Order: sequence, then structure tokens, then C-alpha cells
Amino acid sequence: MTNYKILACVACVAMAMGMAAQTSPWSYGIQAGVTAHTTTSTLSDNFKGCVGFTSGLTADYNRLRLKADVTYGQPSFKNRNMYAVFDDKGRDAQLNAVANASHLGTSLQLGYTVARLGRVSITPAAGLYYSRYSWRLNDIEWDTDEQDREYFKVTDNHHTTQGRLSWIASVDVDIRLHDAYTDVLGTQQRLRSSLRVTPWVTSIRHKSVVPAVSGMQLGLNVTYSGLLSNIME
Repeated sequence: MTNYKILACVACVAMAMGMAAQTSPWSYGIQAGVTAHTTTSTLSDNFKGCVGFTSGLTADYNRLRLKADVTYGQPSFKNRNMYAVFDDKGRDAQLNAVANASHLGTSLQLGYTVARLGRVSITPAAGLYYSRYSWRLNDIEWDTDEQDREYFKVTDNHHTTQGRLSWIASVDVDIRLHDAYTDVLGTQQRLRSSLRVTPWVTSIRHKSVVPAVSGMQLGLNVTYSGLLSNIME
């Protein structure tokens, strides 16, 4: 009788382990955290890098990955008159009205997991990236006061944007934190939580500023990733 119980327990454990391992090849979920990027080449003549927020969605099928990310930050300027608007005396006739621009980046990428080493997986990816800087401008006129000192007054205030669709390449390094099991969606599922570290690079060119600028954004995302997989019957 004792041997029968031992064998039954071993069988139950084996079945439980088998069930835990038999998850759907599909998994899906979210990632959210912080991002930081810097700029290179002549792009850095106009904008500094910044720290911001990022979030997105991930869908995996076996080793294939499709992910969409949105990042937001507020970089400061390095050029206060990007459109080179001057008056007839060569003085600035237009200035940035704010201290920082708003930067929105959106990406859609396809990746493939090339390595799974214990708790760590490595997934290079590439795709499309849309970068959009936006801020407000003041149109100004110059005058002199009673002491013959020059000052400017604002004559108009308006909004401007610089957008660019380009390529992006990244590498997800997922460090698995833990697995949990839930039936909150009506079926048994595994929730895999990971720390995702993602270096990325993209190319940016703005033709309408004077002079035109181009360069790279070099970034790093550090996010929490939670992916759900259905438990197969």
C-alpha cells in the first residue's frame, strides 16, 4: 500500500510538471518602464537627449516576436532659432517659446529569439520608428528702451513639429523574474514576469530646419514585461 501511494505521488508530480511545461506557443502581454536616449551628429546641434517613459505590447509565437512601443520625453534645446528666421539686421526674429520640446516615439518591430540561457533570453528585432518633436515658437520684434538698450517683444505664438519615419533596430534582453499561474481570464494561464533591458538605435533627419540636421538616436529602455500563455489541456 505504501509503495502504491509513493508511485501515485510520483505520478501526480510528473503530471503536474508536464502540465506546467505544456503551454501554448503563443504568449502576449505588456511592457512598461523608463527610457533614455541621446542624439548624435548634427541632430545634437538642435536637441539634447532625455529621460522619459515607455510602454507597449508584445506578442510571441515560439521564437518570433512582434512588439509595439511608445516612448515620451521632454528634451531640451541646443538651438533657440532652428528655422533661422532673422530680421533685416540679422537679429533673431523667432525664438523657442518653451524650455523643452515634447518628443514622442512609436515603433513596430519584428524579432527572433536567438538564445535562451537559463533565465535569460536574447531577442534582436528591427522595424519602423516614427519620431516627433513638437514645441511652441514666438515670433518677435526688436525695439529700444529709453536708455537705448535693445529688447524684443512677442508678436505671435504658434506650434511647430518635426516628424520623421525611419528604421529602428533593438535587442531585448529578458531576465525572467518568476512565473505565476492564474485563471482570471477564464482559462488556466501562466504569467511570466521579466525585467527587459532593450538597447536601440534609429536614424533621424529633419530637412525643414536651417540648416538641415541628421543623426542617430541611441536609446535604452528598462521595463517590466508580463506575458500570458495559455496552459494546454
